[in-house]
Amino acid sequence: MIAFNDKFELRSDVQCSDKSLTHRAFIAAAIADSKSVIRNVTFSRDVLSTVEALRALGANIAIKGDCAVVTPVVSPPEGQVVLNCGNSGTTARLLAGVAAGLGVNAVFTGDESLSKRPMDRVVKPLRRLGADIFLRNDCLFECRGGALRGAEIISEVNSAQVKSAVLFAGLFAEGETVYSERCPTRDHTEILLRELGADIAVGQSVSVRKSRIRGFETVLPNDPSSAAYSVALALLTKREALFTDVLLNERRMGFYRALQRAGARIQFVNVRSVLGEKVGDVEVLPSELSPLTLSAAQAADAIDEIPLLAVISLFTAGTHTFEGVSELAFKESDRIEAILHMASVAKQRAEFCNGTLTVHSDGKPLAKRRFKTFGDHRVAMCEAVACIAAGGGCIDDAPFDVSHPNFLSSIGVCPLKLGLIGTHVAQSVSPRMQTYLAMQAGVCCSYVTVTLPENVSDGELLRVAQSFDGLNVTMPFKTRMAKLLKADVPAVNTIGKNIAATSTDGYGLTRPLEKHGVCFAKKPLWIVGAGGAAESCVCELLKYGCQLQVINRTEANAKRLRDKYSLPESVADPEGVLTFLPECAFEKQIVLPESCKFVFIAAYMGKSGVRLQAEERGLVVADGFEMNYFQGALGFSLWTGTAVQDDYEGYLKYVKEFDYV
Repeated sequence: MIAFNDKFELRSDVQCSDKSLTHRAFIAAAIADSKSVIRNVTFSRDVLSTVEALRALGANIAIKGDCAVVTPVVSPPEGQVVLNCGNSGTTARLLAGVAAGLGVNAVFTGDESLSKRPMDRVVKPLRRLGADIFLRNDCLFECRGGALRGAEIISEVNSAQVKSAVLFAGLFAEGETVYSERCPTRDHTEILLRELGADIAVGQSVSVRKSRIRGFETVLPNDPSSAAYSVALALLTKREALFTDVLLNERRMGFYRALQRAGARIQFVNVRSVLGEKVGDVEVLPSELSPLTLSAAQAADAIDEIPLLAVISLFTAGTHTFEGVSELAFKESDRIEAILHMASVAKQRAEFCNGTLTVHSDGKPLAKRRFKTFGDHRVAMCEAVACIAAGGGCIDDAPFDVSHPNFLSSIGVCPLKLGLIGTHVAQSVSPRMQTYLAMQAGVCCSYVTVTLPENVSDGELLRVAQSFDGLNVTMPFKTRMAKLLKADVPAVNTIGKNIAATSTDGYGLTRPLEKHGVCFAKKPLWIVGAGGAAESCVCELLKYGCQLQVINRTEANAKRLRDKYSLPESVADPEGVLTFLPECAFEKQIVLPESCKFVFIAAYMGKSGVRLQAEERGLVVADGFEMNYFQGALGFSLWTGTAVQDDYEGYLKYVKEFDYV
């Protein structure tokens, strides 16, 4: 998760090369007649998927910094190759045409998200050209080459990716390949092929004949889709901004044109040509926006930015309509669902019917909201914009590197890196709790869980720990980390770059008891368990003059604590029983004495025999969920230098409202 506040700084010197052009430049270079040099490359995960797939097809690609030198394919691979396209639909669909043209036997695979996206839309037209390509249940599709011949293809879906696949295949096909669209889509491929000498003609339809394109050198322009998030922040916070060297292809201006029609003061200056494409600077001035509307034709030129326009709509009073956006359901996630979610979380209203998305907003979305990203990079960036513009909020995931690895740097946000390590932490509630603390304190930070094997080396354990600004440590590393860091406590659960390694278990125990009105100082108590958390609480309770008896299923461990802290073997008539064990046969056998007035149950997940007895007798019960909150609140305070937040009831309300992940 990442929690945002209202602090950011827009930067024109940190941008992202246009992803559409980057994919196409690498593909064109791989099938050109000579070496190519491509500069200003942003190596996002999607772009790297294309690079690795082209290498598998036989291209030699040398990378140094943001520059790549591409030596084209000379001899396509013999035998079957696997092309892992990761999350990139562009990689899969465009390279389908290249693999068919090269006559390669290639199996196309992808991640879970890509595997759900429709691929028959590219398979069908390539089969019309003679490609031996077909869908498979265990992968995206398989291509076995085939003798390609020109054909006339009429698009069944509005897709620049499908058009590009056909055009790349057409470079290898005998005769003329003609591609016609019902609704014009992005024309990057046509422009690039024409610029590089392909036998191509563009009119009402696009026609291409078998031809070899030439090698080239270029500096890629910046991505208008990536710049759009910075533009949106500038508009929503009424700041002036300038973003340089941005691709201004008319088929990519849908987002900007929609905003201009709504009153945004956006200008394009210093316009010039790069690889046949129009490039320039985008100037943004403070503006008052009216409701946004897009026809189906206009939406086609802004399809990737529709979710961002929807976010802007949430901050602009009125009714906003976006027609012809059904294609959003087939992106990296169902982005229609994501938009409806964003509106609902912001306490606004959105609906989708017959291809039209409608957003109704009072222009005042609530702050400090928790958004679900659906694992989608564009949804994540949209929600980050919403959080910052609203004055704070958080997102549950941050897959920015799929398309815009420089995203946070480009908006001048540098979150504190916080996290949790252990062997079984995937279902931990700590990320949710730390999110709440961060938003309440107005601190920008990320919090992730890291699962490590129990036998991880000391060196690796320390390396991981030192990569965080602040870290929670859980079983089985608490005592081990204390020894490695030479801590003053037997077991640590909180470490950080600017704090001494410590345990917040004691505070996590005593603060809930105090909130329940329990007087535990100088009282006789039973401690059930002898692990790191139990020992930390023994240390804390001794400071309060408590008389402690340790009970454990392994007597040797109980004796170790008795000897170490000079504890008696038995304590009569305890007023409280504090158990640090999960429910088990031993825990269920413990009988609460008549003298007991309260219990503390550290294991908050699952049942507890001790809790059941206490509830039947009407005793005060404090539990590990409360302990977890106060432990975390103290740790967060130590990491960030903020006051400890004593707002457990607010946290419970937050959990109830946002418990959807």
